[in-house]
Amino acid sequence: FASMVIDSHTPQMIDGYFSREPLRQLFGTISFGEFAEYGFFLISGYLITASFISDPRTYLLKRILRIYPAFVVCFLLCIFVVAPLGGANLGALNAGDWLKQAFRLAILNAPTVDGVFPGLAYPALNGSMWTISYEFRCYLLAAVLGLTGFYQRRRLYLALTVVVVRANFLFLFPLGETITALARPLNVLFGTPHQTIRLTGAFMCGACFKLFPLDFRGRTAALTAVALLGALFVPVLAGVALVTLGGYGLFWIVFKVRWKPLLTINATDDISYGLYLYAWPIGTLILWYWHDVPVMAHGLLTLVGSLALGAISWWVLEKPCMSLKSRLVPKSAPSGGAFKAE
Repeated sequence: FASMVIDSHTPQMIDGYFSREPLRQLFGTISFGEFAEYGFFLISGYLITASFISDPRTYLLKRILRIYPAFVVCFLLCIFVVAPLGGANLGALNAGDWLKQAFRLAILNAPTVDGVFPGLAYPALNGSMWTISYEFRCYLLAAVLGLTGFYQRRRLYLALTVVVVRANFLFLFPLGETITALARPLNVLFGTPHQTIRLTGAFMCGACFKLFPLDFRGRTAALTAVALLGALFVPVLAGVALVTLGGYGLFWIVFKVRWKPLLTINATDDISYGLYLYAWPIGTLILWYWHDVPVMAHGLLTLVGSLALGAISWWVLEKPCMSLKSRLVPKSAPSGGAFKAE
């Protein structure tokens, strides 16, 4: 999924034309980036719900250790390394600007520096980081729902999930524009309403696959795949179909497909988070210093560079930080179960 985001962003970064995105050209409704986002949040919903159920006491600490250290380092590198390389003048920032950066870092928003990458179609330090704050809000929501007993009341949780997923349709009508306008002052804390509902719905659908264990069947997966294929051509159905029909297909692959590469990729060393964080700044720097780079070369160089930095981030930072939980958590705390949600 992280690699899909690179595939999605590459043609857009070069000339700004979203229509050149491969999956958008095929279906006209969804991009590889959006497809990957739904996949991220479905899997996250499943694993994070499992993490809370298995050990509520250490849940929040584990979530902080998993998200913040790598994000903080990438955020600071984007400001102090990528921004100057992209033509920004950090000396022009005043005390208020630095306070704003600190606030954005604390709430997991992407860094912004004026004057960076002038002339590029998307002059942003990190155009991928925006989903991380939505992810962490889902972590907080999962804790609230768990503490209020929703995981024991599975049907109530399912009903709430249906309400959230159906709320996506509000943004097809003028009411959605009204909601967006009214919520704008709170966007910095809670995100834009449509993105919040869209991604939270995917997260909660993933949680439902945990709360309602299914005997995933190949025939059912094939039927859902056919239905999903048709729905992807319909703008009003594409997103909802991906988190429901697509969710079934995704978890059928997870639990039933025994293909060796799927069983070994990220099985012990998970570099996907770092890959996702660093792909955009690497891709933008490549484009900044090689303006006429071919699309294929840009995508491959971005992938190779982000794979390398993702591996470094995992081995040097993320894995050691995650090991801290054994020192910070009381020894009497439960072990966390068999799920790889840490």
